Amino acid sequence: MAETHGKPGADAPYQVVARRFRPQTFQELVGQDEVLQSLRIALQQQKVPHAFLFSGSRGVGKTTSARILARCLNCEKGPTPEPCGECDACRSILDGSNPDVIEIDAASNNSVDDVRALREHTSFATMRSRYRVVILDEAHMMSKGAFNALLKTLEEPPPAVVFVLATTELHKVPETIRSRCQVLLFRRVGETDLQRRLHMIAERDGVVVPDEVLAEIANSVRGGVRDAETALERVLPLARELGAKFDLAAYRAMTAKVGLDATMAVVVGLLAGDARAGLHFAREQQSHGTDEREALGELVEALRWLLLIKVDGPESGLVPVTGALRDQLITLAKNASLHQLDAMISAGVKGRERLRMLEDRGAVFEVALVRMAQAGALPTLADLLAEVRAGGGMTSGPSNAAPVGSASRPQLASGGGGRPSSPAPAPMAAALPPVARAGDLRSQVLARMKDRALLSATLELCKVEAPNAAGVVVITPQTDRRMYLDRLASTEVQREITKFVQEAVGSPVGVDFRIANATAAPGGAVAPPPPKAEPGEAAKRVMKAFKGRVVEVNPDDRIRKEAPPPADEDGAPVDESSPLPPDPQEPDPQE
Repeated sequence: MAETHGKPGADAPYQVVARRFRPQTFQELVGQDEVLQSLRIALQQQKVPHAFLFSGSRGVGKTTSARILARCLNCEKGPTPEPCGECDACRSILDGSNPDVIEIDAASNNSVDDVRALREHTSFATMRSRYRVVILDEAHMMSKGAFNALLKTLEEPPPAVVFVLATTELHKVPETIRSRCQVLLFRRVGETDLQRRLHMIAERDGVVVPDEVLAEIANSVRGGVRDAETALERVLPLARELGAKFDLAAYRAMTAKVGLDATMAVVVGLLAGDARAGLHFAREQQSHGTDEREALGELVEALRWLLLIKVDGPESGLVPVTGALRDQLITLAKNASLHQLDAMISAGVKGRERLRMLEDRGAVFEVALVRMAQAGALPTLADLLAEVRAGGGMTSGPSNAAPVGSASRPQLASGGGGRPSSPAPAPMAAALPPVARAGDLRSQVLARMKDRALLSATLELCKVEAPNAAGVVVITPQTDRRMYLDRLASTEVQREITKFVQEAVGSPVGVDFRIANATAAPGGAVAPPPPKAEPGEAAKRVMKAFKGRVVEVNPDDRIRKEAPPPADEDGAPVDESSPLPPDPQEPDPQE
């Protein structure tokens, strides 16, 4: 049965909108001007390639364009960019009875045997058409072997054979296939073109659909013409029944859509960190039967608009909304940060992925909204790394202590393993407030570090001595773990610890970090460093020959333990080179 562009006859079976209003000429296609211009020029100049590769998202006109191209090549007036639609060739291609136009679903016919059968079929002359057109839909689903079997035929096909491969995933098509085809990229159709086409279909079907409903449909399908026509088909019966009573609210109630008003209301709350508003929004949508993935998708789309306005400016042409909604987006974008918007969008996208895999959709939906509300308050990984490099855990807020200036920088006594410096002057030492015990000073310093997890963990492994007569506090690590020793050797960490020590003491005392001589001994005491070992004579000769240097000499855990010399039962050493005495129990071989 030939496709029609209006209401079906009384006795004809019902056809969906996407089939009834399928474009029959290039002029009826929407949103693909660049592709159509390329095809028209090739047809006008009679220079049509033998292989095309149509790529684009679903429902944008790839297969429809391939069918129109087949009519253009085989029309009695052709090859022509404007097929008549009245000749035998055009009508037979329209109703699917033309044996020279082969349409194959490559998703289910993707084996080497299928390609061999196709090659055999195309080797014969056409039956009643000028060209044999082979349309391979979802070509990326073909197996590797099938692609390899098609290579030679695709490069040098029989005369009057045109291949059209259609795919939604161009990256899955091998480069060897792409190089043998003329690749045409079909883009997503804009909201304005979609709304215009939906209005035309509703008008031809004799139904009045409000423009705001058509606009919301066009905005929700992400540029897919077939998706928009399928959504419109669901609306047409209700709009025909309700007449003037059918409005945007009725459409949202029927489709369980969140709607822009509710979406923007919850976006405002989430941007302010109001997780409670997100939870109430989740419960409301669940009670209305809204799909959780669709709801999160609408939130992500609104946040994406904010991100585009934030980056591209208030006049950005990347955001397809106007009027009061755009003004609201501009206002919200001014008060939001890129980090917050990025984190909220990421939380929404991850929530949609989890909703696809997990059964407890309600809990996943609510957790995603809570994470979106908390996104702006959480530190980034870069912030955490910077804080760790600066000396420890995240601070809860700015310190109330005055910054340590040049006059109050930590003073390190020489010989302590840190950077040598002079101790605090004597008058300063005389003015120091008394500190009863060193343990008190250590506990006071640790109390001031309660919000600095890594810094306090480092000081807990150190011995802190009270200020001596020179006004210097000595800090000695009591661990041999390299992580803590390296952290304590950091200039930034020493500056931070010095600041807390001076706050605890109440005066700008000096601090001596004894790191170089710190080695943990059994019982927690600090053991003296081991004596320096010298290389032997053989090692010195090797070093001289190869200009080497000493790294370490015979560490205890690498010294080869030699077996003790042999001894007899009394402990006397035995000379293994001397012959053994004869065994009295064995006979003498000379006897």
